[in-house]
Amino acid sequence: MFLSTLSDYINANAPMSNIPELLNLHHSNPLGLHPIVIPILLLVLAVAMRVVTLIINKNEHRNLYPLLYSLWWLSVAATYYYCFSGDLPLFEDVDLGRKEICIGWFCQRQVVGLGWSLLGVALLSYTAYSMFNVFLHIIAHQSDRMGLNEKQWREWNWIIVVMLLGASAAGIADDFAPITGIWIMIAYHVVVFLMVLVKLVSDIVRTHLFWRCLLSATCFLIVFEAVTMLAIECIEGCIYLFVPVVALFASADARYKKKTLTSADAK
Repeated sequence: MFLSTLSDYINANAPMSNIPELLNLHHSNPLGLHPIVIPILLLVLAVAMRVVTLIINKNEHRNLYPLLYSLWWLSVAATYYYCFSGDLPLFEDVDLGRKEICIGWFCQRQVVGLGWSLLGVALLSYTAYSMFNVFLHIIAHQSDRMGLNEKQWREWNWIIVVMLLGASAAGIADDFAPITGIWIMIAYHVVVFLMVLVKLVSDIVRTHLFWRCLLSATCFLIVFEAVTMLAIECIEGCIYLFVPVVALFASADARYKKKTLTSADAK
């Protein structure tokens, strides 16, 4: 019954391959912010987080981790606020013949023109990449504190690979076949949830730290949605840039983890 109802909704509405559009849970922007304010804030936070991460890696300033965590959670909160805002600019959905809320409006040629859309894709790609990179940094830090070794930490990589491939496939399919894009999104969300559940149980068995493992898994899912929403918008803005964008995201892991393992003594 649920799948039948969901299928009817998707076929009738063909929503974009994104959580806010699928759930139709938008808010009225109670802070009254201009649509460009939070994207600029996210870009500034991305630069700040990258600087803090580099300082931690290069100079081993472990006392900066609280600042990194604060900046990162602020960026996650800002992402959710922005993506679920109901007064973002609209764009014409040719499949439905009506205008739709566009999270990545500044990446859409139909809204801002080709030049600004390319710049928007580049800046949003950097922002999502920075969030992704810091995300991996934080996961590694927490795994180290819980006593997990590198092989056990890297089990998160498989979940992240599914996340990136799923977001890419959903974003691409949405441009050619919106209904297919939604089903891909639902499928990879289910797979990711099951993988996180397996990882959670495995870590609890290994560490016997139930609440810390549960907190890590919950945070992963919360952040997973935030990064997914931004990643899909990177892809939808200029669809043929999805390969280098995904490659950019995937490269974040190797550059950080090698440094962390050689100097990590986080308590």
